[in-house]
Amino acid sequence: MINVKITNRTAAEDYIAVEKETGATTLPGKHIFAIFSVGIISVLLALPFGSIIPESASPFAALTSGREEQNRIYEQEYLKTNEVIAEANAEISSTAGSEENYDDDINTEALIAQANAAESKKEAAAAASASSAETERLKFVASDIEKNSKEKILADQKVQSEKYISNILTPDKIPGSIQSAQGEKTFNGKWYEQTIRKGDSLSKIFSYLNLNSNDLKKITAVARESDLNLSVGGKIQFLIGEDNSVQEIAIPLAGNKQVRFSRDIEKNTYTVERERRFAQFSDLKSRGMDSATLMPSFIEAEKQRSKKKLEEEALLSQKQKEALEKARLKREQLAAAQKKQEQVAAPAEKDKTKSMYSGKTRPRLIIGSINEKETFDKAAARYGLTRSEIVTIKNQYVGRINFNKLSAGDSFRILFNGIGQGSSMTAISMNTKMFGQINLYRHQLNHIFYEENGYNPSTGAFRRFPIMGQIKVSSPFNLKRFHPIKHIIRPHYGVDFKVNIGTPIYSPADGVVTYAKYMRGGGYSIIISHNGGYSTVYMHLSKFDVQQGDRVHIGQIIAKSGNTGNSTGAHLHYEVHVNGRPVDPLKVDLPSGSPATAQRLKEAFKNNVYILKTELYKNKLAEVK
Repeated sequence: MINVKITNRTAAEDYIAVEKETGATTLPGKHIFAIFSVGIISVLLALPFGSIIPESASPFAALTSGREEQNRIYEQEYLKTNEVIAEANAEISSTAGSEENYDDDINTEALIAQANAAESKKEAAAAASASSAETERLKFVASDIEKNSKEKILADQKVQSEKYISNILTPDKIPGSIQSAQGEKTFNGKWYEQTIRKGDSLSKIFSYLNLNSNDLKKITAVARESDLNLSVGGKIQFLIGEDNSVQEIAIPLAGNKQVRFSRDIEKNTYTVERERRFAQFSDLKSRGMDSATLMPSFIEAEKQRSKKKLEEEALLSQKQKEALEKARLKREQLAAAQKKQEQVAAPAEKDKTKSMYSGKTRPRLIIGSINEKETFDKAAARYGLTRSEIVTIKNQYVGRINFNKLSAGDSFRILFNGIGQGSSMTAISMNTKMFGQINLYRHQLNHIFYEENGYNPSTGAFRRFPIMGQIKVSSPFNLKRFHPIKHIIRPHYGVDFKVNIGTPIYSPADGVVTYAKYMRGGGYSIIISHNGGYSTVYMHLSKFDVQQGDRVHIGQIIAKSGNTGNSTGAHLHYEVHVNGRPVDPLKVDLPSGSPATAQRLKEAFKNNVYILKTELYKNKLAEVK
């Protein structure tokens, strides 16, 4: 039974009078406005901009143009950044290794291997060979144990332990060491380390380090062929005596092993041992192990090379200098004459540009202007430019000129490499009231258009960081990282940079995008293949600016940072691989562009611009035949 209590609150209730149904429902005004807005936006998104409707008419054109202009400014600032200062001021968090993301189940090596199948096959074969050798060794040891008594086994183990300990490279065991008056052993030489690069052989390394070739012959005489198979990215350690002799050399082998050649001073030969890599090499570093490029022999060789280069430059004859000066004066006289000719021909030029090229062969140079109530597209078509040529011109000026805002009287010059419509554009000049005059010249090698001083080559350069500004590392490269959640050793194959969502990510070198997708764990990720066996990986991105198959240049914005995938906070996970193997991005030796080469390329472009600029203002080339 339900007890119903009636109170005076009933009198305060609201009641609604419902009219008789009419079959029609009236929508509120805000609902009608919302439906109308959605319809308009849908129509705008569905319009075929770029085909039936010009791309410039899109309401999103201004937004896209602004973004591209901003990216161009960012890219220029990135290339101007001094990375030496950035490296010196880099910060590694005190909590590094405990607050980073956990990229479990991500095998970037496998992804990179798809583009380097042959190299992966070779490495797999080498690994299988090493595994087979290790198996045979274990079988031999097991057989030997079965044949010996327990007492003999213990005795053998003791002997082996003493032998192993005696072979450790403690200061008193290093060949070439001497004993001080207090009984302490000190180095009579110095340890150096050299990273193996692509194409290196032991002979090449000895050559450019200026080491004794007789030492190399003696080492080669006692080595197996497999001992001298160098692996790119590995590190060779040298103990160099005061007389520049190689006292000891350790070469890394597969499976965390090494081969060690030690000088026998009495016999003047080398002994060889194949063993596990010595952990004390890290101790040697703390005691002063330097890069091999600091060897006295290498420094001396560099001095000789520099001296030879200076001597070659000094051989430039006075006659050549005079010829260069004469050519410079001739260029200046030619430029002055052309300027004078242009001023004289200016009135006649205005009449010429009114004529069309229909029925006649298009000349090498087109000189045109926009008439009243005429767009650039119509004016360009009137002067014989094809639709694809018009689109190309407009694409070259994205972010610099808004072609919708050009007005009557704005003029243009288009230079081609030949007559007729089958020729290619080599220079473009737009002279406008609103945006000023902007001239672009095509590079003779990469066919990209640049302003006169806009080409700054950096051939072969590979920058250390893919980001700009203060470098903050929240998790460094660590092959023995202890996973604070799973409590296991889980390698961290890259470096985590602490950046805000939307931070521009730049390509550190020229390359090709081989992967641009969403992956489990890594979120939105990009992989770029570079020359020289280098590959770079970027994870947890928020936006792509490139797609798979795109060619990218150094300093190009490829993406924006984010927090996608298995990530505990906004950051960029960045990896560098050499021949498919992960290396520490903060320490790996990176190729650097030659300033001399870059300068030569810049001078070549400058000379080409001079020729194109001369032809761009040679009005005779615009005459119709």
